[in-house]
Amino acid sequence: MKWSVGTKIGAGYTLALAILLILGVVSYRNTTGLIEAAQMKAHTYEVLENLAKVLFALTDAETGQRGYVLVGEDRYLEPYHTGKSDVNQPIQNLRKLTADNPSQQHRLDELEPLVAAKLAELKETIDLRKSKGYEAALQVVRTDKGKKVMDDIRKIAAEMGNEEKVLLEQRDSEMKTSSKTTLAVIVYGIPLAFALLTVVGSRIVRTITRQLRESIDQLATSSSEILATSTQIASGAAETATAVSETTATVEEVKQTAQVASQKARYVSDSAQKVAQVSQTGRKSVEDAGAGMQRIQEQMESVAESIVRLSEQSQAIGEIIATVNDLAEQSNVLAVNAAIEATKAGEQGKGFGVVAQEVKSLAEQSKQATAQVRGILGDIQKATGAAVLATEQGSKAVEAGMRQTAEAGESIRLLADSIAEAVQAAAQIAASSQQQMVGMDQVALAMENIKQASTQNVAGTRQAELAAQNLHELGQKLSAMIGDRAS
Repeated sequence: MKWSVGTKIGAGYTLALAILLILGVVSYRNTTGLIEAAQMKAHTYEVLENLAKVLFALTDAETGQRGYVLVGEDRYLEPYHTGKSDVNQPIQNLRKLTADNPSQQHRLDELEPLVAAKLAELKETIDLRKSKGYEAALQVVRTDKGKKVMDDIRKIAAEMGNEEKVLLEQRDSEMKTSSKTTLAVIVYGIPLAFALLTVVGSRIVRTITRQLRESIDQLATSSSEILATSTQIASGAAETATAVSETTATVEEVKQTAQVASQKARYVSDSAQKVAQVSQTGRKSVEDAGAGMQRIQEQMESVAESIVRLSEQSQAIGEIIATVNDLAEQSNVLAVNAAIEATKAGEQGKGFGVVAQEVKSLAEQSKQATAQVRGILGDIQKATGAAVLATEQGSKAVEAGMRQTAEAGESIRLLADSIAEAVQAAAQIAASSQQQMVGMDQVALAMENIKQASTQNVAGTRQAELAAQNLHELGQKLSAMIGDRAS
């Protein structure tokens, strides 16, 4: 199997790391063993120290007890009190330090009652010395009870110390073994690893140098071809970018023209819509005018009928006036006759004469009013005739206006239909122009994107050309470096 350069370098590094890892693991284990052995030795020394403290405390208490028994002075009890107070703490420490050693725990179970018994014996003799004197305390001492308890305590402490010393010797042996192993790893392992790595590294360097020489030759050939090709591509890309720029400018001009056309089409569409609205308004106005002419014709006919009735009533009034005139004439004649008769009657007829005069006056006034009314009726009859004639002419004019209005309404309707079709066509033109504007925007955007892509292609081609040039120079440098090293 043919390995690549990276694989070979990785294999070399892997081998070096593996050797360093093995050396490190062995050194770490030995060092850890040394540290643990040192800690255990310190632990053993601490156990021995606490055993010694227990014995020292009991010895101090016994010394104080003996001094007090012999002399009887309280100042000799100071060692007793000190030893009594100091004995419990070392025993508690021994409990903690030997918690993982069942045999030592068993010995502590035996030691604690003996210590309590020894302290009780010391207290008993001290109390007897205080209360009963020297002889009573001396008799308790001569029983050797305290000596026997103390011998048992020393025996148990010696057994515990001997076991701890055996453990200490074992840990010293383990430390020596770990030290020798660590020293052997340092003295023999590191030079061996150095020699092995030197051999493997030299072989890897020679192999990589040979492969690099072959690769550099291929790189030089390929970089020359890439340089020539990239130069041609750069020239073509530059020409393409120039053509795209010109096309983009043309598309922009066409876009502006289409925009102007779209604005004009929108203006025409808006104008056509306004004209359509005006034509609809005119059509409605003509229809309203036709309806108004119809109403005028109906009113003219009604006026004509009213005038005819007025003429008939005027004639009736003339006949009534004639009758009233005759009555006035007759009243005047009767008033004259009444005045004559009143004159004939003398004084009795004066009142009647006054009445006759008033009647005559009223008759004259009625005659004058009748004449005035007759004149007014004549004027009314003349005006009525003229109104009848004018009404007939107005009716004829209304009929002509209605015909012309109908013709104008039809023309406006036809014009409105034509304008509606024009509005629809203008709207379609505006919509098409708007779609053309959207299309031109898309075309302009696409051409802009093409322009940017062409610019990027030109820049990328220039960079590729520069990279090819650098690659070619790098190949030459590598070739020179490999050649120098080989020589």
